Amino acid sequence: MRLLGKVAVVTGGAMGNGFAIAKLLAEEGADIVIPDICKEETMTQAVEDIKLIGRKAIGVRCDISKASDVEAMVRQTLATFGKIDILVNNAGIASMKSLVDMTEEEWDKVVDVDLKGAFLCCKYTIPRMIEQGSGKVINISSVGGRLGFGMGAHYCAAKHGLIGLTESLAIEVAHHNINVNAVCPGTIWTPMMQGVAESFGLEPDEARKEFLGGQLFQDREIMPEDIGKAVVWLASDDSRCVTGESVTVDAGWACHAL
Repeated sequence: MRLLGKVAVVTGGAMGNGFAIAKLLAEEGADIVIPDICKEETMTQAVEDIKLIGRKAIGVRCDISKASDVEAMVRQTLATFGKIDILVNNAGIASMKSLVDMTEEEWDKVVDVDLKGAFLCCKYTIPRMIEQGSGKVINISSVGGRLGFGMGAHYCAAKHGLIGLTESLAIEVAHHNINVNAVCPGTIWTPMMQGVAESFGLEPDEARKEFLGGQLFQDREIMPEDIGKAVVWLASDDSRCVTGESVTVDAGWACHAL
C-alpha cells in the first residue's frame, strides 16, 4: 500500500468523484477525513464504507466557503489524527447559465465553493504541512479549467483559477517538500451532472450522449474511479518529482476541442 500511515482530507468526499477518491486513497492505506455539507445519512454511509476497508475515517460537516468552518475542520482533523499529509480539494458545484442572465449571487456561489473553498483549505492546511516538512495537495479542476464553454462562465473562471492557484502555490511551497498538482476531469455522469442536465430539461440518455460526444474514446466512459486513480498517483511517492502540473483525465475531449 502506497499511502499506509498517511492522513488524507477529501472535501466533498461523501459521494460522486469525491467518494471514489476517498475510497481509493483508503485502499492504499490512508486514513480519511471527509468535510462535506451532504445529508447526515450520506455522510454516515461514506464513513462506514471507508471503515469497512480497514481504515479510520471521520466525517465533518463543513462549508468550505466559510473560513470559520474550514479552520474548525482542520482543528478537528489534527485533534483526531495529529497531522494532514494529503489535501484533495474536490468539493465543487456547477450550474449552466448565460453570463448576461447570471445574477451576482449565482456567480459568487460557484466561485466561492469551487475556488475560494480551495484557497481556504490550503490556507489552513499548508501551515501544518510546512511544520512537518512534507505534504501533497491535489486540486480537482476540470476540462472547463483548460478550455471555456458556453453557459458556464462562473464555473470555467473558477476552474481556470484553480489551475493558477496550483501553479502559484507549487512555487511557494516546493522548498518545504510539498507537491501541489491538479486533476482536470472530463464529463462524468455524477449526480451533479445529472442535475445540470435536468436544469436544461434533457432526458438522461440524451444528456449523456450530448455531454460525452466530444471524447476521442467513444467506446469507454470516464468513471469516478479514473479520477481517483490519478489522485492516488499524485498523492503517492510515485509522483515525487511532479509539481505545478495539471493531469487531464477526459478521454481526449480537450485535445479534440483544440
